[in-house]
Amino acid sequence: MPRDTKLSGSAGEHYVCSMLARIGWAASLTRDGLARTDILAVQASAERRMIKVQVKTITAGMWPLGAKGTAGALSLSDREWYVFVRLGRLPDRPQTLDT
Repeated sequence: MPRDTKLSGSAGEHYVCSMLARIGWAASLTRDGLARTDILAVQASAERRMIKVQVKTITAGMWPLGAKGTAGALSLSDREWYVFVRLGRLPDRPQTLDT
């Protein structure tokens, strides 16, 4: 049975939120409809730096980058991050690549 891509995407977003929290960021998922932003996070330090994160999640294979993916939409700001998550199969840990 094929995997539900919405559930896989949600799993990737929650995983990234948990990893951000582990390194001192207060991260929150955004609602659907906020363009190019899945997570808003604030650094839990005196600096209070804020970032926007877009998460791309796959379960196998390669990330579909192209005209409809992230290619050509690279960030012009150091506040906009892309995180690529490969969930893999249980019980393996997800793999990430951030830009």
